[in-house]
Amino acid sequence: MRYIGGHVSISGGLPHAIENTIKIGGNCLQIFAGSPRLWFRKPFPDSEVKTLLSGMKQNNFGPVFIHALYLVNLASQNIELLEKSIASLVIDIENGARIFSAGVIVHIGSHMGAGFDSVKDQLVAVIQRILGETQNCDLILENAAGQNGKIGSLSELAYLLKKVNDPRLKVCLDTAHLFAAGVDLRSLSAIKELTLELRDLNLLDRLVCLHLNDCASDLDSHRDLHANIGEGKIGLEGLRLFINQKELLHLPLILEVPGDNKQGPNLKNISLVRGTTS
Repeated sequence: MRYIGGHVSISGGLPHAIENTIKIGGNCLQIFAGSPRLWFRKPFPDSEVKTLLSGMKQNNFGPVFIHALYLVNLASQNIELLEKSIASLVIDIENGARIFSAGVIVHIGSHMGAGFDSVKDQLVAVIQRILGETQNCDLILENAAGQNGKIGSLSELAYLLKKVNDPRLKVCLDTAHLFAAGVDLRSLSAIKELTLELRDLNLLDRLVCLHLNDCASDLDSHRDLHANIGEGKIGLEGLRLFINQKELLHLPLILEVPGDNKQGPNLKNISLVRGTTS
């Protein structure tokens, strides 16, 4: 059975991730290791780690991913912001190691219009530093939707992986971001071209997760707007085509959809996805 889950809340304690995943019919999961909009981070309590790991084993769950907070900008020229970004990722990765997480997924940040070339050396150095200060948990770079200044095109991801040259640096692809960046996931030929590009860029073997989201914005809109499965511009058939490519069948699927009343991934969305898998 394929691993399919969603981003779930740990409000009230880390173990709540287990019951929240069961509630939506998932068998893998993604969490924040703290508030996504506050810098404050602390180690997970030992008792909560033990309960989480026990619950994951008991329910035969697949991987758990941690999503970094939204404030991170590894390309920032503001030293205080950059150091806060680094520190938060180090703590997230340390917490990830404690719960045997498959990795910490991060939005790289923005060059604020200065261009990728102006920040690429800084990014390489910062990522190497973060990996050098941590162990036993991967750092996973996520693709961007093509918004002005945001870093995360496929070529940019490929550059960073090559230059950092660390086996703990991995990649997560978000379907809504791909579509908004111009990849027409409704077209089998476009999906085939994408998989060839991923192979040519040496990204295919570094993929560890798919964020499976429909897109509420138009193709090539460069707008990061998620929609429920089958309710956006990609549609259920497009998502089905994509996730069933043989090169991607091994990847866990994590939903970050709005659900009902913006409460997040739910049983309906998970069930729709499970019905489309090979």
